[in-house]
Amino acid sequence: MSREINITVGSDTAATQLRQDFDELIARVNGDMMFQSIQADDPVSVEAAVTNAERSIDAHLREFTENGALQSLAGEIKQQFRESIEAQAKAAAQYAR
Repeated sequence: MSREINITVGSDTAATQLRQDFDELIARVNGDMMFQSIQADDPVSVEAAVTNAERSIDAHLREFTENGALQSLAGEIKQQFRESIEAQAKAAAQYAR
């Protein structure tokens, strides 16, 4: 993930739980994406990888339903995964030339 995500929560305990759950969510999604192959010069392939990341995020967020703060970050997390996948594909396509 390339940018910071900022959110305010009500207590140190809530902040700690949010960080732990966020880190766990990202680790799980990264694990799911580890074996995702992408044809860097094929926009359909890149978009398929983004779609898979978004589905993975949604699936793993279901395991954190009690963490409303984490749930509220779903859109931002998906956007950052999109940007990361697109940047990696662009770099790979340039390298392949």
